[in-house]
Order: sequence, then C-alpha cells, then structure tokens
Amino acid sequence: MFACGGLPYESAAQQATQRASEATHDSPEDRPLVRRVRIEGNETIRTSRIQQRIQTQANRRILSIPGFTWWRWVYQFGDTIGGRVGDAFRSSGEAPAYLDRSIVQNDVERLQVFYEQQGFREAEIEFEVHETDRDDRVTVHFLIDEGPPTYLRSIEYAGIQGAPESVQAEIINESVFEDAVSADGNPFQLQIEGQRYVTPLLLEERQRVLRALRNGGYAAVSRDSIRALVYTPQPDSFDVEMRVRTGTRYRFGDVRFSVEGPTPEADTRRSSLQVDVDSSAGYTPTVTATIASERRLSEALLQRALQFTPGTYYSQERLLATKRRLEGTGVFTFTNLSPQLAEAHPIPETDEALVPVQIEARTRERHQLRAETFALQREVITDVENELGLGVGLTYENTNLLGGGERFQMRTAASVATNLDSLTSVQLEAAPSLTLPYLIYPFGGLDRWFRLADARTRISLSALTARRDDLRLRIRARIGAQLRLELDHTESLRSLIDVVDLSVSNPDTLDQFSERFLDRVLGTGDQTGITDPVQRTQIIEDYTEPQFNSAMRYTLQSITANPLRRNQGHVYEGSVEVGNLIPLALDWFAFSPGTLSNSVPGLGGQSLLYRPYVRGQVDLRRYIPVGQRSTVALRAFGGAAHPFGIPDVVPFDRRYFSGGGNSVRGWALRELGPGSATLLSPDTAPNMTSDADIANILGGDIKLEANVEFRTRIIRQLLAADWLLTGFVDAGNVWFGPRNPGLAAAPDDEVLKRASGRFRLPEAAQEIGVGSGIGLRLAWEFFIVRLDLAYRVHDPSPLQDDIFRNGFRDPRLHFGIGHAF
Repeated sequence: MFACGGLPYESAAQQATQRASEATHDSPEDRPLVRRVRIEGNETIRTSRIQQRIQTQANRRILSIPGFTWWRWVYQFGDTIGGRVGDAFRSSGEAPAYLDRSIVQNDVERLQVFYEQQGFREAEIEFEVHETDRDDRVTVHFLIDEGPPTYLRSIEYAGIQGAPESVQAEIINESVFEDAVSADGNPFQLQIEGQRYVTPLLLEERQRVLRALRNGGYAAVSRDSIRALVYTPQPDSFDVEMRVRTGTRYRFGDVRFSVEGPTPEADTRRSSLQVDVDSSAGYTPTVTATIASERRLSEALLQRALQFTPGTYYSQERLLATKRRLEGTGVFTFTNLSPQLAEAHPIPETDEALVPVQIEARTRERHQLRAETFALQREVITDVENELGLGVGLTYENTNLLGGGERFQMRTAASVATNLDSLTSVQLEAAPSLTLPYLIYPFGGLDRWFRLADARTRISLSALTARRDDLRLRIRARIGAQLRLELDHTESLRSLIDVVDLSVSNPDTLDQFSERFLDRVLGTGDQTGITDPVQRTQIIEDYTEPQFNSAMRYTLQSITANPLRRNQGHVYEGSVEVGNLIPLALDWFAFSPGTLSNSVPGLGGQSLLYRPYVRGQVDLRRYIPVGQRSTVALRAFGGAAHPFGIPDVVPFDRRYFSGGGNSVRGWALRELGPGSATLLSPDTAPNMTSDADIANILGGDIKLEANVEFRTRIIRQLLAADWLLTGFVDAGNVWFGPRNPGLAAAPDDEVLKRASGRFRLPEAAQEIGVGSGIGLRLAWEFFIVRLDLAYRVHDPSPLQDDIFRNGFRDPRLHFGIGHAF
C-alpha cells in the first residue's frame, strides 16, 4: 500500500536511455535543424495527444510541402537585414528549429510522467536522432514501449457514512466511472470493470466528491480533505480508497450585502431586506444591505438576486447562482461572495454551525453613449449581384433605469449601399429596448418552478424606413414590437418565449417599379415571366400591400460552441410558432363579427393584410476538432410552415429560401428552388440559359438543408490573422406546401406536377440541389472574413446548370463576415 494524499499518484520517472551519440554544440548555428519529429510505438494513446506534450518541433510548412518553411525564411530574412524592419519580419516569422538535446530529454521525461498518469507504469520512452540526406537536417524519433496497462479495480469512499443520505447517494450513484457498480456487502465501494488507471479521471472524481459535499452543507471541505490510498492487490490492478474528512455541516447564517457605487457624494444607506428565512435551527438569520456612493440602486435588486434561503443548509451551487444573477443584471463591474468561516458559530445541541455570507459588489456608471461605424454587404435579387455599404450608429444605454437593474437602450443607425455604379439603397432605423432582470407578471412563477440559472424580460420596439432604388421600392414605415422572456436553465441551455411579436409594414412603389422589377418577374410583351395568375397576385401583394403580422414563439437553444471561432462544441436550436392569431381574433370578433375578410383596418383608411400560419424548425450544428489545426463542421436544418384560415400562403418573411453564402453556396441568394421548378413558364424552361435564371422570390413552405465543411489552418499569424483553407459540400432546397397553389395549373399532369415546386416525398431526393467548393478564412482575434468559391454539382431545375452539363464555368463567389455556419 502507498498513499497519495493530495492526488494525483506519481511514482518517480524511470531513467530514460539515449541512443544518440552525436556531440552537442554550443552555437545554435552549428546544430542541425529538425526536419521532422516522429512518434513510434504508441498503440493506445493517439499521436496528437503525445504531440501536445512535446516541445521539440520542426518548423511549420505551408500545406505540409517538404522544405516549404515560409515562416523560417521570413525570420531569417529579418535576422539578415536587422534593425526595426528586421524585428518586424522576425515577429511575423518563426525561429529556426535547431536541435536541442536538453529539450528533447525533457520531452522524454515529460512523456514518461504522462504515460504513468495514463496507467502505463512500466512504459519506457527513448529518443533517436537520425541524419537525413543533408548534414544540417535531422529527424527526431520518440520510441515508445507502452508496456502493460494498470487497471483500476475498485474505489471506496470512506468517511462519508455520517453525511446525509442525499449526499451519500450523489457521491455513490454519479461516479465518473461509467461501468461502476456497487460492491456486495459494502454500499460505499464501487467495482469497476475494464477501466485503465488514469490520474486525470481520478482528479475529476475527487472534484465531483468535493462539489457534492459543498452543495450538501460542508462549506469548509477542500482538496486536502480527501486523501487517496492506493493498494496493489495484483501487479496490473489498483484499488483506491478515498478517505474523506467532511468536518462540520453548515447552514447559511446572516447575509451582508456591501455595495459601492461611482458617486462619492451620495449618502450611505443601511437597510434590512425582507426575505424568506428558515428558523428551524432555532436561529432567525438576517439579511442587511449597506449601499455607499450609489443613489439609484434599489434594495429590491439585491433581494431578487438572492438564490438561497438563509437558515437552510449551505450550498455552493446556490451561492454561485446568486453571483450569476447579480452579474447578469449588467449593473455591477465586480462581485464577490464568500462564506465567513472564521465567524461561524455553532448551533446549540447539534453538530452543525451557522456561517455568515459576505456579498460585495461595485456598480458601474449608469449612462453610456457609444458611436459606431459598420460595413454591410448584401446579396440582392435583381441584376445587381452585390451591394456594399457603410453605416453609422449611435447607442445610448442606461444600465439601471428604475433602480432595480432595468437596462434601457436606444440605438439609431443609418446606412447607404451602392453597387459601385450608383446609390442603391438608404435606410434609417431606431430601436429602443428595455431589459428587466426578472420575469414580469404573470410569468414570475416560471423562475421558481424551473429553478432557473437566470431569467430576463425584454421589451423592444423598432421603427425602420428605407428606399431601394434598384427595385424602385420604398418602405414608408416598418414598425415592430416584441415581448420576450429569456429563461437560462443552465450556462448552455436556455428557452426564449416570444409572448408577442408584432410588425406592421407599409411598402410603396416609386416610378419605374414595373420596369425595374415587376415586369422582369411577371413578364411583359415578348418577355416570358411567371404566368400563373395566383402567383402573380401573390407577388404583387408581397411587395406592394401593407401587412400586419403577429407571432407567439417558443425557442429552445443549447450552445457550447464559441460564437466566433466555432471550432468545437455545438449549437442546437428548435422552435415552434403560431402566427397572426391577434389580427384573426380582431377580424372575427371586432371588425367583421362572424366572418373573416383576411384584413384589418389600418391608419389612413388602409387595410392591413394578414395570413395566419403555424411554423416549426430545427437547426443542428456540430463542430468536431481534428487534431490541433482542423475542424469538421456539420449542419442539418429542417423547417416547415403551414397556413390556415382563408390564405393559402404564409407571410413573406416567414417563408423559407435556399441559396446564398450561408446556405447552398452553389447558388446566389434565394436562387435555388422551389423544388425542381423554375419561376419562368414551363414552355420557356427548356430554352433557358443561365442568364435567364432569376431568384426564387416566392420562397417555400418546406426547407431541408445539410452542410459539411472541413476547415484547416494553413498559415498562422500572417497579417496578425490565422488563414484557414476550407472545403465544403452543401445540399438542400425549398418546396411549396400542400395548400400553396404552386406553379402548375394542371395537377393531373405528371410533368406539371414535378414543375409545380410542391413537396412530394418520392421525388424530394432528386430535387435536392448540391453545391461544393473551396474557401478561405482570415481569422483575426475578434473578426473573421470569409471568401467562398462554389460550383453546382447537381442542379434540379430544368436549366441543369451544373458541372456535368457546363463544366467548371461560372463559379459562384461569396464574400461574408464570420463562418458560413
């Protein structure tokens, strides 16, 4: 038996042997360069994990081309010219990777310890230096003989017998060892099958036991409270006994808030907060607040943020939940919550004690004003391929408007866009919002029922006016209002409930609207366009009729990926919504009782069109690291919308579209679909050319899409950015739903059925558009620029404009900000 009181267990590293006989030189220039590092003999542990623990490395090569060590050349060039210019080149390059035997020997010893921690106590690590075809180049070989592994046979938790049953059950039943089962005759021992002795896993288990104890009232436990005894009943097996000293069990005692603000002339306020307390231990704790140099802060904010009940058993989890609530308000720049163990006092006639809690916080300046400039890029649906624009914005923020952490924000912005020939659009917008750090009535019970990590209510308004000269279209006003509840279940899981989401839009046409847009789409004279009268009417309504939309929506999100890098983790999202129940009810009960007119009165005598619908979608994204430099990104999307009531189509902004830089990249924005149809007449389709193809301005009711992207870093820190090369395959399309009239007028004709754009399961797989290509990413620390070059691999439309018909001509180029997904 041997003890490892602090975990991890580490025996002395065995002496590694060195086979190389070359002499070591003092001058770096006299030493050979390391051309390559090889790892041999590792059968159990991946090479990538071993490489992370080795300092000996060869110089980086572009695209792994032998000898193409660009960064070393840059460094040596800077070394040659010297001075400040040379320093600049050296900082962008990489020093030559000269062989250093002391570093290699340290790598050997580090690997020796690593293998012992992974359960290979008899592993032997050696290295050899091999000459190459050049005298100044060598390869370093790490030779690994893993030996037999050591297994963990059992683990016993001693010292927790006096803990409450709930704490015991959590420690025993939630072990990190997946195949662990309770031993016969000893409920505090787990038998483990096939588990190699891995020190990091035992460290994780110790941390889990500490967490269970701290959440069960044992506030004073620390890493030193757990001592591990390791037994060797067999040469290839370990039995571990974790001896736990739980110490005193604590209850939350008095709570003291101490808040300091940025206004020295403000008077200091002292008050007692009225919160629920537990007096079952014979003591009634108090909650007090001292607020200095702060005029606006209300004690109600502190009261709401308290996520534990004084007098109940201590829980570190509830203490941290209180800290998250305080920081989530945005009012504080600093928070610190600590149990005052030195001030704890015992509870008479028990083995327990009451521990006071000190909560310190510092508030930030209430008023903030920010100005910003931004660039925008828009793909459009007319002959203009892209618009580039600039905008300016001004944001005012009050971080504590009413004293209870209510954050008010007012953002205004203006932007202009151009196609490099002329000004194409101008837009003005204003968006005030109020975020409350709690759920408003009658939704406050959700916080208590679900024991949320945090909760907010967001009330927002928006107003926009815009002019699109390329379409000869003007949006006189688009006004929106939203009431949203944000429920954080955990740090990565949250729900969004849009109780109401309203919008009213009032478009207007300018001179030449028909010539610039409508005639091009609908056709005129000898130009053939969309001939179906139902779809022609729908297009005119979409672009010229005032509309009223409302929605109630529930969204569930699980996010573990970095929103910028997206190199590991996931983003899962699902949502369901029902739309335009409010105007439907007004229409039925108020404006035309007992009948439906599909519109409600608006201002100025106008009628506002509405279209009731239901909608649901799922968006799943997964990012899988491959080595240290690469990532495989996967995405699957499915969505469907269905109208009900009189209309047979859903509102324009709730339809689905496919194609574009963030969709199927072989097509331009909204260019793919619906199905295998084209918006031009079936008679014209066989004679179409790629120049005649137009965007799917009708959209669809059903969308399926999948994307696969492989990203690998080819250049590191050139122009202060990492350069990523990507290869991708996209597939997807949109279709009309069962109530949508589609594009065919003869539903009994199979050819017209296929050309109608309606979703039909037997043909859906053949109507999936497939695009593929390569891309480049320039990833700065807070900014990513994306450039993608894509081809159509399978075009389901009658045009069949893909690589099998037209070869690799006319690729689609996409420029964007951030990753595609």
